[in-house]
Amino acid sequence: MRLLSLEVAGFRGFATEQSFDLDADAVVVVGANGNGKTSLFDGVLWALSGRVPRLGRDDKLLACRFSDTGQARVVLRLKRTDGPSPVTVTRIFDGTETKVSVETPEGIFRGPEAEGHLIRLVWKDAASASNPPDALATVLTRSVYLQQDLVRQFIDSVTEQDRFTAVSELVGAGRVTELQAELERAKAAWTKTTNSRDAELQPLRGRLSSMEARLAELKSRSAISDTGVDEAAWAAWWEQLRAAGLKVSPVPMGSREAPGAIDAAIKQLDAVRRAAERRQQSLEALSRDVAGIAAKPKPDLTPLQSKVARAKEQLDEASGKVSIEQGRLVELRRLQADLKEKSAQLRTLAVLALKHLGEKCPVCDQEYDAEGTRHRLELMATAGDASVGSAPDVDLLPELLAILASRERELAAAESELRGGEQTANEFEVTELAVQRRLTEFALTPSTGSDLRSSVEGAAIAARQEVEVLFGAQKTGEAFALRLSQAGDQATIQELQREIETAREKLQRDDKELVRRTATGAQAQRVIEALREAASRVVTERVKEIEPLLSEIYSRIDVHPAFRVVRLLASVVRGRGQLSTVIRDPISEIESDSPGTVLSSSQMNALAVCAFLSLNLGISRPPFEAVMLDDPLQSLDDINLLGLVDLLRRTKDQRQLCVSTHDARFGDLLARKLRPRVSQQRTVVIELDGWSRRGPTVTTRDVKSDPAPIRLVAS
Repeated sequence: MRLLSLEVAGFRGFATEQSFDLDADAVVVVGANGNGKTSLFDGVLWALSGRVPRLGRDDKLLACRFSDTGQARVVLRLKRTDGPSPVTVTRIFDGTETKVSVETPEGIFRGPEAEGHLIRLVWKDAASASNPPDALATVLTRSVYLQQDLVRQFIDSVTEQDRFTAVSELVGAGRVTELQAELERAKAAWTKTTNSRDAELQPLRGRLSSMEARLAELKSRSAISDTGVDEAAWAAWWEQLRAAGLKVSPVPMGSREAPGAIDAAIKQLDAVRRAAERRQQSLEALSRDVAGIAAKPKPDLTPLQSKVARAKEQLDEASGKVSIEQGRLVELRRLQADLKEKSAQLRTLAVLALKHLGEKCPVCDQEYDAEGTRHRLELMATAGDASVGSAPDVDLLPELLAILASRERELAAAESELRGGEQTANEFEVTELAVQRRLTEFALTPSTGSDLRSSVEGAAIAARQEVEVLFGAQKTGEAFALRLSQAGDQATIQELQREIETAREKLQRDDKELVRRTATGAQAQRVIEALREAASRVVTERVKEIEPLLSEIYSRIDVHPAFRVVRLLASVVRGRGQLSTVIRDPISEIESDSPGTVLSSSQMNALAVCAFLSLNLGISRPPFEAVMLDDPLQSLDDINLLGLVDLLRRTKDQRQLCVSTHDARFGDLLARKLRPRVSQQRTVVIELDGWSRRGPTVTTRDVKSDPAPIRLVAS
């Protein structure tokens, strides 16, 4: 298919109707940013596929806000390479829904029929896709229309799996990949259902196992036990219960009420037996307490109290002696202090008298024995009066204090002994009161101690005998209940056997179905694996065919000075096809499968352009025999751009070229490089200028070929 013309009205940047002549080998669209270059190319994409993927699914985004009619209308005329009659595609969005029609020599098609006919004309493989318009849009944006703002998407942003899917679509393996994905989803749902059914059978398996275990138990019990019941023993047992005070109503041995009645009687008997056991234990404990009281009578506190009283009297006596001795010692110390004061005064007087002593007495002026008086005064001045002193006395206080401490210890010991006796007496009284209370509970009131002890022991023995009788009756009743249950086991066994047989049959049917479903799932998995291998092999082989062209384009654009080799690597990882781009430095033998970590932004754009052109030119049957490049100048630097222009010049003979640019100088360069070389060729320049609310001004001109070819003459 080849582009002939495009008419747009109310579409994106074109508010009014505009017509574009595209019937040329090369179409150069020149216009400043915002003048509608991308809108022109989007019009071609929307007319063919009904999609502009980067703008989403909402067609309202495609309608021009300044349109008078509120509609978006695109008319694209195409020419089939195998016939002269053109094909006209008209797509209109009226603000609510999108309508499409296709006019061919065979007739006019509308709606879904038009979509199907258009897909068959452009890309037949998309017709078998799950979503044909999406498949067609993907193919066009991967191999025909390189969008300005998505130049690097195929190399940088798209996942390796999406890249593999896109190439699979281009090389004809898209339906295989899609079938594989559908089978995987179906197989996952199949496996989920199989697992769910298997889980639903688990309760049945558990119930069957439980019934089989129950059946085995019943059979073993029925085989080793005697199911007969003696009627006389049955009647005697009921009479025994009534004699024991139980409120029971005997029932016939063979009646249907017998199992329920005996179970109720056994429960009542068990409760009575437990009460009797508690009475027995209480009587035995009471017997031990009575024996303890008899063996250890209540202690007499009178001797202990007398001992404490004597100890207090002795303590008071010793305390009085200590007080008297302490008073005597205080008086003695006072007298000694007075004597010391008197002696000091005499020494002072002797010293004064020695200073004034003469031949006569200085007081009475009489003669006296001066020498004797002096000698006596000197003795008094140095040692005091010999007559002044204290007679020796005996200190009895330490001995009395020791006796007082001894008396205090004796009193403390006596009081401790008295407290112990009082505690023992209290405990005895508490025990005696408890014994009396329990005796009252058991109605035992003998008058003497020996009668009390024998009475309690007799009551304990009687309680023990009662417990033994009740226990025997309970065992007999349980034996009767077991025999009755065994008598009904045969009916239960037959019922269980029927249920087990039914459950086994259902389980066998369901297990066979699970086996068949599992085998089907395994077969589907083998088909999926085969499809994966086939798709990978097809993509790998086609990628190998495209790689030489990719390498040639990569070298002509001269993307990187060191990493000069590029290849596409197809693989299957975890069942998913993946396609990665690998660049390599042939000199240092270093390679990278993440070009974004090695190349600059401009170099990545150049690599993306190389991959795009190699996919367009390397496909033997492309969906559209055209290449649309939306302003590559904004993505490449000058060196890469010159290489691209040279490559486009060589490509013009194989594909219809549509290139846009915002740079007028680059537009002139493209016009010169892509000018016609023969008369059958045509190059058109479309200039978009002066955008307003009505849209841009459109000017179209043809580029003339050289009047004469250039000849190189050797000098």
